[in-house]
Amino acid sequence: MLKKLILTAFIIFVSFNLASAKDLRAVRLAKFLDSYPANPLRAHVHEILYCADQFGLDYRLYLALACAESGMGRFCPKYSRNFTGICNGATGFRSIFANIQYTHKLIATEKWYRRYRATRRLEDLVYVYKHVPPFEPYLRTMRYVLNGIASVDIAEEEIVQEAEMKQALQKNRTDQKKLLMAWNEVRYDRYPRRMTISCDPLND
Repeated sequence: MLKKLILTAFIIFVSFNLASAKDLRAVRLAKFLDSYPANPLRAHVHEILYCADQFGLDYRLYLALACAESGMGRFCPKYSRNFTGICNGATGFRSIFANIQYTHKLIATEKWYRRYRATRRLEDLVYVYKHVPPFEPYLRTMRYVLNGIASVDIAEEEIVQEAEMKQALQKNRTDQKKLLMAWNEVRYDRYPRRMTISCDPLND
């Protein structure tokens, strides 16, 4: 039973290390956004990933829409923070995160995007989201962003992360072995010696 508890703790510890590893999607987004100088979205990479995971959407989708709608914020009023052209750009958001979250929630939950959620075809999204032609330039821009993010070179980061994970796993195995050996080792010297009492009923 004790060994099972130790093994369970070890598995949880390893899982925590795996979960806390650097998300390489963030590296891809950051590197891609570096090609857009002074872009305010560069500071919101992790918020984009959070919302994409929360609503089950492609992590690249928000940036693709932001690029097609406002050139990553270059062609919309700064005070509106409406990078994705919600309500034809006529509405504003209290923060960039609010725009990120609303855009993801809209596509992930509203009935108009049910077909896109089923097919994941970009056309099924754009025909509803843009809703007026021409569609092809819009699609080209979105494909450019999606493909651009996917093609970002992160080979160096992958090598470093793989080495770090191997080192962490090896350390965890060593720690687990030491822990098991410590529990299995019987140390009689840690216990007080028993008193030996002689009893001779004949002399009592």
